[in-house]
Amino acid sequence: MIPICSLLESNEIGKTRHVKLTSWLAVRVLTIFATIVPTVSAEEPTASPTPSTSDTQDDTTKKVDFPSPDGKFAFLIGHGEYEQTIDLIDKTEKFVQHIADYDMSSVSYKVLWAPDSKRFALMTRAGHPNQDVTVYFQKVDKFQEIKIPNLTADIPARIRAGKEHPHVATNNWQEAEKWDKDGSLLLTIDNTIDGAGHTASAIRTVLLGFDKSGKPKILKSTVKYESKNDEN
Repeated sequence: MIPICSLLESNEIGKTRHVKLTSWLAVRVLTIFATIVPTVSAEEPTASPTPSTSDTQDDTTKKVDFPSPDGKFAFLIGHGEYEQTIDLIDKTEKFVQHIADYDMSSVSYKVLWAPDSKRFALMTRAGHPNQDVTVYFQKVDKFQEIKIPNLTADIPARIRAGKEHPHVATNNWQEAEKWDKDGSLLLTIDNTIDGAGHTASAIRTVLLGFDKSGKPKILKSTVKYESKNDEN
């Protein structure tokens, strides 16, 4: 055992106090840090579901439209300065499925539901002369896009009558006209050009059928042509 006087002479008491004080401070810092870290972690927000594209635009105005015949679904249309969106929602306005979005201010949407509410045709208008049709069939709790044939209406040279047509009035404009009771879809495709005193057009009518798996097939197709001089 070391005598107290020896400790005083060798300054061991000061060293011992310094060591104890340093250890005490280290323990306190660790205790405070251990208390703070769980608190910060507890306050971190949990990850939320990925929002639809229409939820990311602060300047987007939204409108509920095109309800299904059975009242179970509708569409939430988002219109913004730089992006137009369309989402499927249920009757409580809960998000069900993101359908489409376009970064063009001129885009607009229309929807034609089938009578059984298990299919719909989405018409997407982009600018003045262009509109396309996309078909969706219900698969369990979602709607799946069905690839349909590339539908166009070509204008023969004889209908153009050797004229110049600098303006495109409708560029194979697709319109979903009617869902029949047998599940077939009637569409029209309008291709019209004009200018220099003449108009030439081809309007095609297509009846599109679907088998049990949803595979499409053209059941009927007719085309009506028109070639006329414009009145002054």
